[in-house]
Amino acid sequence: MGLDGAGPVNLTGHPASDLEPSWCGGETLIFGSDRDGNFGIYSMSADGSGQLRLTNGPGAESAPACSPSGDKIAYTSNGDGNDEIYVMNADGSGQQRLTADNAADTHPAWSPDGSKIIFVSHRDGNGEIYTMNANGTELTNLTNDASGDSSPAWSPDGELIAFTSNRRGFWDIHLMNPDGSGVFRITDNDDFDDAPAWSRQLSDRLSQRPERRL
Repeated sequence: MGLDGAGPVNLTGHPASDLEPSWCGGETLIFGSDRDGNFGIYSMSADGSGQLRLTNGPGAESAPACSPSGDKIAYTSNGDGNDEIYVMNADGSGQQRLTADNAADTHPAWSPDGSKIIFVSHRDGNGEIYTMNANGTELTNLTNDASGDSSPAWSPDGELIAFTSNRRGFWDIHLMNPDGSGVFRITDNDDFDDAPAWSRQLSDRLSQRPERRL
């Protein structure tokens, strides 16, 4: 649909569930679907044509995220009996497991330069936000709060990370620096605020205003 919500077009038109779409390289969309029995990762052209299954593992694959260069896709898979972060080439080849923990690791997202992957892990007993290098090395815990943190999203300029946390007793959107410092809450109501996403213009404005730097 357009930016104003006008003219929505059904791209998949399938009786199964199609969800979690995201852009990959500007001309391709990736998404999750259970149309072939279990949830897998699919790709299609921006007009909905050329729908192709990229994964075909024994478990469910979900939450696909394309690298900034468009040549890699990070995703969640429970094919080994537990949710872990995987990466593959944009055509589905070269699937590689990046995390290995008894707790769930989910919802990967790339840094703007493609060097790191941010994700949610429950290895500390609750949802926390971690980063690692794109090859799975140098795992780093960015948040450490008993309430739980989720839905990380890196700003286009790489200066900030938005995420969701219920540390106030309600789920709010927060910002922090890429090293986890300077947590700053930007919503303050008693509703459920979740799944933040950036516009490039907002990212630029925040970076140019010293009083809002974290």
